[in-house]
Formats: sequence, structure tokens, C-alpha cells
Amino acid sequence: MPWTDRSSVPPVPLHTAPPSQSLGDLGFGTSRGAPSLWMNEAVDRHRNAIPGVKEGESASMDYEMQVFISAGMPEGVLRHLFAQAMQFPQGKVRFVLRGFTPQQLGPLVSKLRGLFPDPYSDHIALEVDPNAFRTYKVEAVPVFLVKEQSKWFEVQGAQSLDAAKENVRNRSRKVVGEMYAIAEPDILAVIEDRAKKFDWAPVLARAQARMANNLKPGFDLPTANRTDTRYFTPTFTVPHDITAPSQAGQGETVLARGGQSFNLLDHTRLQVPVIVFDASDTRQVKMVRSWLMRPEYKDADLFVIGSDLTSRNAKTPLTTELGNAFKRPVYPWLAKLSERMGVDSVPSIVVQDGNRLRISSFDPENR
Repeated sequence: MPWTDRSSVPPVPLHTAPPSQSLGDLGFGTSRGAPSLWMNEAVDRHRNAIPGVKEGESASMDYEMQVFISAGMPEGVLRHLFAQAMQFPQGKVRFVLRGFTPQQLGPLVSKLRGLFPDPYSDHIALEVDPNAFRTYKVEAVPVFLVKEQSKWFEVQGAQSLDAAKENVRNRSRKVVGEMYAIAEPDILAVIEDRAKKFDWAPVLARAQARMANNLKPGFDLPTANRTDTRYFTPTFTVPHDITAPSQAGQGETVLARGGQSFNLLDHTRLQVPVIVFDASDTRQVKMVRSWLMRPEYKDADLFVIGSDLTSRNAKTPLTTELGNAFKRPVYPWLAKLSERMGVDSVPSIVVQDGNRLRISSFDPENR
């Protein structure tokens, strides 16, 4: 069988886990080339533990050999491979598994760690990476990928790590020793199969119902009975002393004293006007539509009140239906917003005027 440069195969993301962790802590991407974000910290911890790898460099490029194995291989073969890996510098040899039988991860971990020269050693890197098996088309094990001058070459069959390196160096027969069936299922195939068979309709329906309920207005305000304008200053009172370490590192600096009040508009601003209305009142809806035609309100945020409001479709949030009707996002008004912005009736328009809010309320009966 001719020797091939395996570097021509699309690169596989090496989701390396710290050797000190069990297989239960190992991660595998659910799509080729897209590692799980939560694995980044684990990769960094392992990379930092590898001698000679500088911060910011990729540890995956520092491997000298990748060994595809299975727990179905003879224990003597696995035991010798793990023992030989101890003779290499830490992080130079990567052992890869295709997956594990669902609900049987514990026994797999116990079996493999029991074959380590020291079950508690941090020296041996072991990883579940079904993507690698797929990319390199590994259908039986062991398979050794050996790096030579930044290129990867493959040799197959039961042999020592040193023999694998020597066979690559001499370009000996590609299959040297006995090959064994892979005992573990492709965990991605298991997930994909279960996803195909799973009835997602009830889950989606429940999620839609929760979303509709969460985005439903749950707060009411009275309808304004007169048209007027008033001003409101949003303030925050510090509940207790707030301190921080001093610049010199000696003692603390008081940032704010308990009981102090601050005008929030001295530190932030209302980006756009806010319109609050009752969507069940056709008079208010008509007023809001007319306001949105005016240049000063064309970018206004819309908020609705009304705990009794219901959408036409139980799976669609009321605010989504209103958003489609107004062709812009519509949000539920909350009691906390009324406290922070001083709105006590609808329809109202809130705008910032200097360091205070101007609240204009309108009587829909006389418009």
C-alpha cells in the first residue's frame, strides 16, 4: 500500500482535555471544525502544562504522534502503549477514542485508567474525538499518525510507538501488525440517530408557549383622563458603602457612601423616545401610529401594558404579533420600568430633557 502524506487531509480540531481529567470531562465538537466554546479553558490548561509551548501557540501542532485506539483492543496492547507514552515528553502523544456507549462512560473510564502505569498520572493525554475518526477514515485500530517535518504519515497495526515512528521513517509496509475492531460506537452517529428519531414537535410547542407567556404584558396602567406634561428625575440611592482597592494597593477607596443618591441621567441617557400604550384600546393604537409618522418619534421604542391581552395564536407571543403589525419590535411594560421612569398612565411618551425625563400623557377621548 503506497504511503500518503496525511497532511493533505482536512485538519481536525484537536479538542485536547487535560490528562488529569477523566473521560467524563472530555469534550467533542458536534460539527466538524466547530469546537465547543466551553472546551477552550480545558484546552488552554492542557496547553499551558506542555513544556515548550508558549502562550498563544497551538498545542495541537506540538504533538509528535496521534494514536487511534479502542477499549476493545487486547489489554496487553493498550497497557504497553500507555507505558511507552510515559517515555515521551508530556503532551507529545495523543490517544484518541471514537466514543462511548451511552450510560456506560464510567466503566470505560475505569478500564482505561486501570491500564495506565499510574492511574493518577497527568502524563497521558486521552481524548474522545469522533471527528478525527471520521476525517481520517479510521475503521479499525490501532492507527498511528506520526509527524515528520510538519507532515503527518500513517501506519497501522499493533506495534510500539517507537516502531511506528521507525516504520514511518523507513516507509515500511503501511499495515504492520494486527488490527482490531472498534468497540465504541461513533458517539456523533448515536447523537444524530437519536436526534432523527426524537419527536421535537412537543418540545418546540412547549418552548413556544413559554416564550409567549414570558413576553406577555403582565402589568396594567390606567388610561389617561387628561393631556398634560410633567417631569421626572430617575435616581438611584446607594444601599451601602461601595469601596474598591486603592491604586497603591494599600487600604480601600470609597466610591460611594450608603444613602447617597445619584441622578441616573448624569451618567447615561435615554437613547430614543419611549411610547407606552394599551394595545387593546383602538384609540391608543391609532394615536401611536400617527406618532410614529412624525420624525421625532420614528425611532421610538414601543411598550405595551395589559395583563388581559391575548394573542390570536397561543404559540405566538403577543408582542411578536404587535411587532409584525407595527413593523418594529414591541416590548412588554414592567412595573419596575414605571418606577424607574415615572409613567403612571397610558398612552404616554417619555423623552429625555436635559438631566430629567419629560413625560407627556394624552387623553385618547379628546384626541
